[in-house]
Amino acid sequence: MLFDKYRYVVVEGPIGVGKTSLASRLAKYYEAAELLEKPEENPFLARFYEDPARHALSTQLYFLFQRIDEVRYLT
Repeated sequence: MLFDKYRYVVVEGPIGVGKTSLASRLAKYYEAAELLEKPEENPFLARFYEDPARHALSTQLYFLFQRIDEVRYLT
């Protein structure tokens, strides 16, 4: 992998396919920091499951801002 060119590896996919397991294995293998979503902190998630079309944007924006805060902390 070209670590001098890329700072982050992103694992994305549907619920339940093993993203967290893969990310954990990659982080361990490359001795890298692992940043995972914290769904228990997302106040929009329960509403998303009730009405996905209405609450998808707020749910995803929360996760995005959560990651931005984590990356700022690492740099």
